[in-house]
Amino acid sequence: MEMETLRLKLQQIVGIPLTIKELSKMDSSSFFNYKNSTLMDSVVNEGEVWFPLYSREGRMSVLAGELNALSLEEVQFMELILSNVRVQMQQSLSPQAEEERVARNLSSWIQSELESGRLESYIPDNISLKKRMVSGMVPLLLTCEGIHLPDIPYFQLKRLLVSYFDGDVILIPLKDHEWLILAHKELLSGSTDDKDEELEETEEEILSAFSLGLYELIASEWVGVFHLSVAPSLDPMNTLPGAVAMLRETIVLGKTFHITEHIHLPWDLVLERLVSSIPDNQGGRFLEQVGDHSVLFTDPETLSTLETFFQLDCNVSETAKRMYIHRNTLLYRLDKIKNETGLDVRSFGDAVLVKLTMLLYKVTKRK
Repeated sequence: MEMETLRLKLQQIVGIPLTIKELSKMDSSSFFNYKNSTLMDSVVNEGEVWFPLYSREGRMSVLAGELNALSLEEVQFMELILSNVRVQMQQSLSPQAEEERVARNLSSWIQSELESGRLESYIPDNISLKKRMVSGMVPLLLTCEGIHLPDIPYFQLKRLLVSYFDGDVILIPLKDHEWLILAHKELLSGSTDDKDEELEETEEEILSAFSLGLYELIASEWVGVFHLSVAPSLDPMNTLPGAVAMLRETIVLGKTFHITEHIHLPWDLVLERLVSSIPDNQGGRFLEQVGDHSVLFTDPETLSTLETFFQLDCNVSETAKRMYIHRNTLLYRLDKIKNETGLDVRSFGDAVLVKLTMLLYKVTKRK
């Protein structure tokens, strides 16, 4: 509540003039000793009653009224009212609250740009966080869903992120239970030495491993169903709205096509992104032409076998190891699929066909 609004309301209730005063550091220390007082009470000085409001830089601000004009009941009433709002007023002036307010200003701008369809927009100068935006920052999007969603205070999450990244990060609360995280690339790679030109796959591996650790930390800290997406480093100065849109889409794709996973990486969902863009009527015609192979996707064992087989680049030996089954058992399953569908997934052409059919089937089953 605004202090002036609070003053006017209390003044109207008690019917006498009330003023807000900022005491000197000496008076603040003399009348309101933090070690000996919980600030629940008022004090009397030179014919006035002082009700403590908040302290900033050692100077106490008080609501003052004439002592003789207030009854004991009115004093007690004002003490009760102010004790309920004092903590909120103090918190609203803290550096932590100011940081969250600044972050929400950037959040409002991002949401506005996304609603207007402007994915490539420069951050305006009146956004304070613009000063901290530099090229080479990695964006991560964290979401939480469930029946009983946890209440995650901004600064508890920020403190956890700073500890995990071992350095400062920018935390931007977007929608309810959705946060954008921006971190310097060096905090994830652990090195600023760029003498050896890194391959894109190397950065992807680093981001994948880092995201896994971050997800496990957050999931162990709060109860809820969390999803995390990350993108390669970028210059956020004019790409932030587009990055948020892409990360949101990545999480949606991951939840659609890989329902048991919680970390969703855009470079692992390229084909899924393409399939999701196919109009329903065209996807339906494709499935009709290929034939009814729903038997592949309704049997959990067969579906798990195919997904693991494709994930490991159709390598029979590695798939058998990953699934903890004998190589001959895997070959038997692949032969069974061939007999039932006429498609041999050990052949490149048939493997592509089955993979596309699997993805389209997942999309159609969810619509």
